[in-house]
Amino acid sequence: MNIIRKSLLALALIVVGVGDTKAFQAVNKTVDITVGDKTRTYRLYVPKGLKTGAPLVIAMHGASGSCDDQAPHFNNIADTAKFVVAYPQGEQMFFPVFGGNTTGWDASGEDNADAAFLRAIIDELVQNYEIDRRRVYCCGFSNGGMNTYAMANACSDVFAAYASISGFPLNEFHLRHTGKRPVPFLHIHGKNDDFVRYRLTPTIVDEMVARMGANPVPVKKSVSGKYDKSVYEATDGSFPYIFYEIDGMGHNDFTTNTEDGNSSLTMWRFFRRYTLDTPCDTTLKWMPRIESDGFIPQNHGWTVNSGRILLAFGLGEKTDANQNVYHSLQLTTGRYKLCFRADGEAGKTVGVRLQRYPNSKLVLSKTVAVGEDVTIPFEIKKDDFGQYKISFTRQSSADDISVSNIVLRTATNDDETSFKEIKNEAPQTPFRGRNEGAVYGLSGCQIVNGKLPRGIYIVNGEKVLR
Repeated sequence: MNIIRKSLLALALIVVGVGDTKAFQAVNKTVDITVGDKTRTYRLYVPKGLKTGAPLVIAMHGASGSCDDQAPHFNNIADTAKFVVAYPQGEQMFFPVFGGNTTGWDASGEDNADAAFLRAIIDELVQNYEIDRRRVYCCGFSNGGMNTYAMANACSDVFAAYASISGFPLNEFHLRHTGKRPVPFLHIHGKNDDFVRYRLTPTIVDEMVARMGANPVPVKKSVSGKYDKSVYEATDGSFPYIFYEIDGMGHNDFTTNTEDGNSSLTMWRFFRRYTLDTPCDTTLKWMPRIESDGFIPQNHGWTVNSGRILLAFGLGEKTDANQNVYHSLQLTTGRYKLCFRADGEAGKTVGVRLQRYPNSKLVLSKTVAVGEDVTIPFEIKKDDFGQYKISFTRQSSADDISVSNIVLRTATNDDETSFKEIKNEAPQTPFRGRNEGAVYGLSGCQIVNGKLPRGIYIVNGEKVLR
């Protein structure tokens, strides 16, 4: 009888176990993985009792660092929250700032070998630990933080949310292209950081907030001696950008001066709010919201009502002081549409111009009537990938015209007919100068140091034949 009871109990336990979620043993080890024709390495941390369907955090070290640094550090948090942590190892590469080679990340913003490496780690951990692909998060310190920004460009459809500490795009890694979708982003930076310079962060914030389409007027909270926190809140179809400015912090991968008393915990609590299924407007590429109450565009890289210029953005350029961090509109190859509202005196027009920097090639030049909502399709071809400046001009500095609701979107299949009709009003000639001249095309766009084909132009407010 006892034997029968024991057999039935064992059978019952087996049956119960069949329905349970698989649990994994604790792991803290170095793992080699083949990516293409290379062997790459990462440090893997799996907390005791991890179950299938868990999240994954990928945390990248800074330049000259190692995966064994396990920084930013998440192990203790993972023990409680039950997620996997992968600490990838950067490759040897040349850093001009150091004058030589060291370990780091090619944070170019393009879909490169480092992006392929991170995707390979995810694939392997999905296979081995059945992690939830919808809840994979990316973060990093210093150059690893720069690569986090780069992944927000190249892998926006891979990671659900992003966080950087003491790192943003600068120098050779200054590009901040638009990705496939807006992304939730958290940035933590020390006010005493003069390596990845804190004083340059306002430009990065401006660029990211516009890319997210977030409210450019932040909700602020300050704790004396600890931090200033700015929340650029999400609007319809967008995500927030959150910026912590930390008192007393230099160039570090950790601080206790956040709301949670632990910068990594602050990142995790931000991450866990999002999955890849969190709704957003995937067509949204750039929405500066310059008409928002309390926002002063001139303080954020815009030229406003200067002569015939109604609005202009992206007129900055590299200097030794700014480490290649300046305001510009950065677009990848693809088809887009520029939408805005023009209001003013009846019969007046607005000239719109999108020009590549630094070679000044025009990709868009149109004249539109005021008093209507405007949609202009345009295409960035492979050779035109890069940085742009955008301007809205009027026929006379006395014209009372306003431009609002500016937004760049990815063009959809419904826009195909419009692309067949694209015809710019100005020749796509690479102008060599950047200073304003006195010669204008009939579109109202200034022509600067370019060779003029025969035609009618505006000089000093008069039409002339040249």
